[in-house]
Amino acid sequence: LLFLTQHRIFFRSFVGSRGATQAVLTFLLIPCCLTQEFRAPPFIPNVSFLWGWNAPTELCAQKFNVQLDLNLFSLIGSPRKSATGQGITLFYADRLGYYPHIDEKTGKNVNGGIPQSGNLKKHLEKAKKDIAYYIQTDSIGLAVIDWENWRPVWARNWKPKDIYKHQSIELVQQQHIELNVTEATKIAKADFEKAGKCFMQETLKLGKSLRPNYLWGYYLFPDCYNHNYKKPDYNGSCSDLEKKRNDELNWIWKESTALFPSIYLNTILKSSPYAALYVRNRVWEAIRVSQVSSVKHPLPIFVYARPVFTDVSLKYLSEQSCTELDNYMKNTLNPYIINVTLAAKMCNQVLCQEQGVCIRKHWNSNDYLHLNPDNFAIQLEKSGRYTVQGKPTLEDLQQFSKQFYCSCYADVRYMRWCFKKKLLAVNFG
Repeated sequence: LLFLTQHRIFFRSFVGSRGATQAVLTFLLIPCCLTQEFRAPPFIPNVSFLWGWNAPTELCAQKFNVQLDLNLFSLIGSPRKSATGQGITLFYADRLGYYPHIDEKTGKNVNGGIPQSGNLKKHLEKAKKDIAYYIQTDSIGLAVIDWENWRPVWARNWKPKDIYKHQSIELVQQQHIELNVTEATKIAKADFEKAGKCFMQETLKLGKSLRPNYLWGYYLFPDCYNHNYKKPDYNGSCSDLEKKRNDELNWIWKESTALFPSIYLNTILKSSPYAALYVRNRVWEAIRVSQVSSVKHPLPIFVYARPVFTDVSLKYLSEQSCTELDNYMKNTLNPYIINVTLAAKMCNQVLCQEQGVCIRKHWNSNDYLHLNPDNFAIQLEKSGRYTVQGKPTLEDLQQFSKQFYCSCYADVRYMRWCFKKKLLAVNFG
């Protein structure tokens, strides 16, 4: 019998004569750890599958008295400018120092416009104050810098971001009137990338020094621009060119303490098999990049996802949308979170002895960590808490072993394959 007060889950299961919530099974050939591959240890102790909520949905309660149930989310943060002291802090361009950029609506230069015209010293002085304001205590949390106006790799600033290229070239031509366009472009590229690197790298260093218990990184990094899903032969793969460009950003991966890629899905991908291909390849590229600094100590990855398909990046919440979101979370999203979390916990115990996480043997397969619907049922009670009824069978656990393997946490001391016959207790506490 398990009652998780924080998560409001009530687990009714195969309770034995002593009331122990566990399945004691004989399981053969249990792989404990695969030495060649590692994962970052849990950011929050004993939470191997962490869910975060980073949306301004507090407006639903404030404006329409619609109280969303966020008890299943370990980290919660609103992107609103007035929000401070949160588990997830999102730093937009106007909230962290003097980020040089060109206003996309007015076309005016802000803080110098292009990074080589920005003032790094003043930026860091202001950023120090902003960090102290938005993250008032150094507890634990995520610090996500959302700078999207320009990209640090010159070649990735295609329309409409090519204005940064044009201004950079014009600046060089003003300083060196004797240069032709080709010569000026070469210098402009080097100047732009050097200055962009300084702003991004030094901002990360500052954040880590001031709030070391937060994990710091940039939203949308890494990206691999695999958006060509309108092509009939689309397979979701990240091109070799974009992987190479990500390799040029090794200085970001080495300075970051977390990665924050995005898997937002447009409506064109609704009910499309391309959606899974799009997501898997983006996450797989993030896993590759996470190992740049150290294969044995990879960066943790927090994937940004939306619970809906949408083509609109900014959409204000109405009373109807709040009510629809509340119903969706109660009846679809939260039960699914419980399903995946318990399945992952079960698999981690069986294959990893809780010293790692279960990973697909074939990363691009349709194998998922789900509870067997024939053996488990998740229900929402009138009290607002969820009940989980059922127990795993030996076949369920063997299915995990067929489809998944264990990737050890980076801090596990003894990393080896161990095949042994033993009594295995699967605990859900």
